[in-house]
Amino acid sequence: MERQVTPDTFIELLTDGEFELIYTETHASFKQIVSLEKFSELGRGLNEQVNSYQFFQSNRSLRGITQFVWLDDRKEMAVSVSFDDKGQIASLYVKRYSNLEDLEENKTKNVYQMPINSEWYVFWGGTNEFINHHYELENQRYAFDLVKVRNRSSFRNKGLQNKEYYAFDQDVVAPLDGKVVQIHNGKKDNIPGVFKGKDLLGNYMVIEHANQEYSLIAHIKRDSFVVREGDAVAQGQNLATCGNSGNSSEPHIHFQVMTSAQFKFTRSLRVQFEFEEPQKGDFVSHNQKVIRDEWEERVDQVESTSSVLDLFLVIRKAVAQLLSS
Repeated sequence: MERQVTPDTFIELLTDGEFELIYTETHASFKQIVSLEKFSELGRGLNEQVNSYQFFQSNRSLRGITQFVWLDDRKEMAVSVSFDDKGQIASLYVKRYSNLEDLEENKTKNVYQMPINSEWYVFWGGTNEFINHHYELENQRYAFDLVKVRNRSSFRNKGLQNKEYYAFDQDVVAPLDGKVVQIHNGKKDNIPGVFKGKDLLGNYMVIEHANQEYSLIAHIKRDSFVVREGDAVAQGQNLATCGNSGNSSEPHIHFQVMTSAQFKFTRSLRVQFEFEEPQKGDFVSHNQKVIRDEWEERVDQVESTSSVLDLFLVIRKAVAQLLSS
């Protein structure tokens, strides 16, 4: 049966008050948490505040889920809807939108490369909160989280051990010439899915660069550092390997550039790259070029058990945001 609620029709149906029709095409897990009555109440309340919407962006993520975002005519409210690969609504939430800063003024003076020497996937990254969960925090605003992906998954088998993740123990390299000014080592790598929220960075390093800019690379594998504090490093030089330490649910690299070496008291800078600026959903190749084409050829269908689990987690998070708006 052809679906009536699609990315092309959704926002018109919402503004026309077709809440029941939209609700019928949401995922079953969404219906279990949010009733039609509650959903309709929220929809009516939103329409009372908003006159019209304009399309803002779309983003294709892992597991075949595509996110679409619309902003209201005053750019104060945002509606985010994600459709799965069957055209069903996987998540839907509404929140206030804020453009926090002048993006051009916050660019780095230096030109960097990602701290990698092979192809990685940008799981979080970009200049708004819908594609970068770091964005609302001043000291992390323009950070990137990178994972390794094959066949639309970041792990093989069941992903119960760090060694089953494609990112684990992969090389981390210097994003630019500089001097190592901080190394924090000794944190045990987490069991996948069990992370330590209070220990944000885990094992990490800070490199000082020209123009008083500092790069931070976090969630490094314990005891994998091959440089020391005080060492001069060249762009592309091996530094350590990727781990799963700190506030990390699976092996990945957290990378950002900032105004000082003190993470808690710094300001994140928008990183300038030699090529196009990457964002969530992009692949970044070993030569730093952003790859947005040939998605279907690069990410084949994943096992249904993994996609159902991921879909449920997306729905739980989205519903929490919906109810707290």
